Amino acid sequence: MNQRTATTQPPLVELGAHEDEIDLFDLWDDLVSNKIWVGLGMIVCVALAVAYLTVVKPVYEVKSVIKLAAERDLVAVNAPELSGVYSLGVPAAFEHAKRALLSKKYHREFYQKNLLKIKALKGLYSPLLSEAQNFSNFDKLLTINLSNDKKDNETFIAINFQWRDAQQAAELLNDYVAFTLKGRISEIKQTLESKRLVRLNKLEYDASIIRDKYYSKKTQRKLQLDEALVIAKNVGQVESIYSKSDILGSFKHPLYMYGAKALAAEENALNQRESLAKGFPHGEEHFIAGLSSILFEITQLRNLKIDYSKVNIVQLDELAQVPLSPVKPRKLLVLVLSVVAGGFLGVMLALIMSAYKRHIKRT
Repeated sequence: MNQRTATTQPPLVELGAHEDEIDLFDLWDDLVSNKIWVGLGMIVCVALAVAYLTVVKPVYEVKSVIKLAAERDLVAVNAPELSGVYSLGVPAAFEHAKRALLSKKYHREFYQKNLLKIKALKGLYSPLLSEAQNFSNFDKLLTINLSNDKKDNETFIAINFQWRDAQQAAELLNDYVAFTLKGRISEIKQTLESKRLVRLNKLEYDASIIRDKYYSKKTQRKLQLDEALVIAKNVGQVESIYSKSDILGSFKHPLYMYGAKALAAEENALNQRESLAKGFPHGEEHFIAGLSSILFEITQLRNLKIDYSKVNIVQLDELAQVPLSPVKPRKLLVLVLSVVAGGFLGVMLALIMSAYKRHIKRT
């Protein structure tokens, strides 16, 4: 009897075995009973967001876009006279512009040149910071985006600048782009002029070598003729003793055997070369083989005038314009995030207050 009773007795259940489990319905009841705290949390966060949007100053972003130049923009630096001296294609010109825009050197030079104007802009320059720190802060506002050859259909460079004053931001960015491109064209000019000067020096050196050889040979020939003429007169050789076929042969006869008459005529012809070529641009130097072409190239390079104001290494596809709306702060996004944050804060407050009330009841 005792054994049967022991087998049919129900098992004891330990109290508090499930006290650590979360009951969603209890949580919901806690939130409903403390909904005022949920609303309070949302009101506080939204109020803070509105206050932030009221106090914070909007930031505007301006953008300038440059693209590949046209062939006609580079005609001046690709003149025929510069063939073999300097040439600049469209891709190379665009590369020049890209390197200049990415160069910290131009950023710093533009910053130094416009320092007074930058100091006048409130918030852009701080006297408490060093010049390097102020430049670093300014440089961070200027960003450059390059086109992706695999994704973009066109090759371009986009330069962006952010600042509180939209008008001043647009002016600064346009000034920076113009300053950088002008500086790069100035470097191209220096390079071109240096190469032209090197080419001129080389041509003038070659011309001097050819000229010296000519006049040296001319003087030597005149001395030989004078010497042969003296011999011919002494031996009474007036006429040449050789026939035309002999004279035109490969064998070189003694010069005095050509006769005094022929020797005097040749020397006279050498002396008359200067007067014969007097009406030509380079005078007697036209008798020098190969010198005329060198002198012509020298004249072309010296007389070449390049109008660098017509040279454009890129095309300004889009100038910086005053934007209609700021990029910062994003009001709608701030308000949405404030509502979300307020909801989380309110829920946490409601649960904390509910737990606090249960703790008061137990104690």
